[in-house]
Amino acid sequence: MGRTQDGGNWSLAWTPPDYTVDEKGKRVGYVNTSQPNNWGRWGEDDQRGTANFITPDMVKAAAALVRTGQTVSCAIPLDASGPVHPSRPGVVHLFGYTGADFTVGSQLQLIAPRIQGADDYIFMPLQGSTQWDSLAHICSDDVMYNGYWIGNTESGGGAGRNSIHQLKTSLAGRGVLLDLARWQGADRLEPGVAITPRDLDACAAEQGVTVGTGDILLLRTGHVPWFYSLADKSEFWTAGSPGLGRDCVEWIHRKEIAAVALDNIATEVEPAEDPSDRLYPLHIRLIRDLGLTLGEVWWLDDLAEVCAAEGRYEFFLSAPPLNVTNAVGSPLNPIAIL
Repeated sequence: MGRTQDGGNWSLAWTPPDYTVDEKGKRVGYVNTSQPNNWGRWGEDDQRGTANFITPDMVKAAAALVRTGQTVSCAIPLDASGPVHPSRPGVVHLFGYTGADFTVGSQLQLIAPRIQGADDYIFMPLQGSTQWDSLAHICSDDVMYNGYWIGNTESGGGAGRNSIHQLKTSLAGRGVLLDLARWQGADRLEPGVAITPRDLDACAAEQGVTVGTGDILLLRTGHVPWFYSLADKSEFWTAGSPGLGRDCVEWIHRKEIAAVALDNIATEVEPAEDPSDRLYPLHIRLIRDLGLTLGEVWWLDDLAEVCAAEGRYEFFLSAPPLNVTNAVGSPLNPIAIL
């Protein structure tokens, strides 16, 4: 059985784990030394992480942000044209039957002789469009958020701990958009640009908005729209991406943010600030350590235009994941209501 060793090299050699797992599915004796972290903050059995920051009173207060009733979708089209990570298959949309079948006299009319209609199917990675990453998505040291063992997620039953369905009634509340591209006077941030806490604070101050406990924070970089403008889509995957820098971890923790979503592929900057670092180091810190739900491949240009025209960057955001049992991610159609 092969396994990636500590040095990052693949090897056919494998040593069985020298730890045990308890009845709750936790690795016994494991201590998370990464600071800050939220393990145990909402109890030893918690599987919701920073979504716990959103209280019923906060949802009620967020509803008062609706003034015009204008609704804006923050999702890209769910079809085969979008930027699906090369490690995943694309979106396939098929039809079981259509109006054309009834028009030409299909055998479907033997089953339904006095009705016509259409029926379709979609096959896709759950993280192949505008999406949320669950707290089961990223692990390190064989452990996921709140000390649960990585083996709780398996091919037969899915994510037995930290699944996306744990958030089926969550992620609706106050949304805040920080339009970093507009703040910098650019159509988009360049690939490889690391967003810093200073950037976030300065952008928020210029927009006249505060970021705080229970907020769902949206960061516009302009990166996903760039994908659609490219004739050679491969450039999108080789150029890197703007995204969160490492210093944002402490800022997000201190602000008690409920969730973060960006219009890029991996939330964090690519390539990583430290070339010697592991792949997606901020995923480990944000998902595994903070219990932060991450949103990727959001479409924020339309919302940015509305916010600029309205002169306000806070709104009610409805962004729950699909209630997919034991899934590690979910597509969604987030709606900002102003």
